[in-house]
Amino acid sequence: MANRFTAIALVGALLTSQLALATERSQLLTSRGLVELNAAHYSEALALLDQAVADDEADVYARYYRAVARSRLHDNEGAIADLRVVLAAKPDLHLAALDLGVALIETQQYRDALPWLEQAQADHELNTRASLFLGLAQLRLRQMQEARQNFQRAAESPKEHLAATYYLGVVDYQTGNWSAARESFSYVVATDRDSAVGHEAAAFLSALGQRERRRYGLYGGIGLQYDSNVILAPSGNSGTAEDILGVSHQDDGLTVFTVGGTAVPWQTDDVTLSVGYDFFQSVHFNLHEFDLQDDGPSLQLAGEIAGVRLGLLGRYDYYLLGSQSFLQQATAVPWLSVPLGNFGRTDLSFDVIRRDYKQRAYSVLDAFHYAVAVQQYMYFGSSNRYLSLGYQFDRDDPVISQRLVQEGEFTEAAAESFGYHGDEVNVGVGLPLPADVTTVLTYSFRHEVYAEESGMFTPSGNRRRDNEHVVILAARRELWEHVALTAAFLADFNGSNNPSYEYDRQIVSLGIEGRY
Repeated sequence: MANRFTAIALVGALLTSQLALATERSQLLTSRGLVELNAAHYSEALALLDQAVADDEADVYARYYRAVARSRLHDNEGAIADLRVVLAAKPDLHLAALDLGVALIETQQYRDALPWLEQAQADHELNTRASLFLGLAQLRLRQMQEARQNFQRAAESPKEHLAATYYLGVVDYQTGNWSAARESFSYVVATDRDSAVGHEAAAFLSALGQRERRRYGLYGGIGLQYDSNVILAPSGNSGTAEDILGVSHQDDGLTVFTVGGTAVPWQTDDVTLSVGYDFFQSVHFNLHEFDLQDDGPSLQLAGEIAGVRLGLLGRYDYYLLGSQSFLQQATAVPWLSVPLGNFGRTDLSFDVIRRDYKQRAYSVLDAFHYAVAVQQYMYFGSSNRYLSLGYQFDRDDPVISQRLVQEGEFTEAAAESFGYHGDEVNVGVGLPLPADVTTVLTYSFRHEVYAEESGMFTPSGNRRRDNEHVVILAARRELWEHVALTAAFLADFNGSNNPSYEYDRQIVSLGIEGRY
């Protein structure tokens, strides 16, 4: 958006009463510079105002008008420097505070702009104008609720009504309120199609139309990974695990392929029904018997009620290990996401999973899994700069095949021994870095207490207890509009009073993905 400095004529009267504070030469130069500014001769005005400031550096108004000239010539940094000096000398010059806030927006210093725009907003004559730009800064900072309130305030002014209505449409568009966004953009186009906001509103209406016509999304990716413990060998006795599994080592490199997509067969302005499919394939360099393939169709119903997003996700996964059927799994997840303005958001979910292993050796792990989770995100200026805290309670209830018990595949006690309840706490940090890199760092701690039957298989005779620590660092950089480079590191340390389940594992990955 071009600089929107308030018209020079509005402060002409202010100049008359204050010029006595400057030298006679500075007064003359400033007056001539003001004439050139009103005539839109910005270079000529800047030359005169440079001389005025050089003649009297304490002349607040010469410096202020020089800031105006600099902004007109797109020298926002110079304008910002002058305006800071002006406001240091005359803190109650609210017009300069407004102009400084606007210049900071122009240079994408949105957070720094907020206090200056709030100062200008307190001035009755500048209130609606300042509200418009304050809303714009908050929109850029993803403070949607506050931005909406300020755009609504600005829309009360006939002068700012059209621009404020346009930005209200942008807020609704970015928060998924399609019907309200369409209404705002349609009003702007009908009122003044040829204005700058009219052209932008028309582009948004076109995007809304494409969204309704193109109800699908596609993605694909390829990555390289190194896994230090593919077989989850115990930390103190990896050789035994290698002998049992018939492999010569526990680490390996692998290539990972992903592809998938979503389609929206039905939607209204507030409710969306989507179907999806995800395919995953890992190919190890050496341990091909641990290659994993997953086919995962999904169905989700999602909507919004009073600003709260909620939905129900259903998914089915069928896994192959090596070339053999390994596991089928059905998942249902009702979820809820509560936005909390610029503070953050709260996510809640309840997972129900039924695991059914297709290989007899793993059928002892068949179970229903339940998990209740809450995650609190606290934003620091934007939704990708955050601190998150979470808690999850989950449990596994074994499903025992009496046929396999009778056939001697395993005992009921062995199956029951894998039942557990667990508590997990986690903390995460999201941080954008220079060069358009976004990063996420998470740490989680899990404590699992297994069924009493697990004591039959521990050296001490006490039920099994595990403590797991997981650290994940992930980074992403957009290369082009639909292509991104990804990198991640995972460290997993599982301690247990049963040495067979003590292990550590590290995975490093680098990949590229495309989304459309």
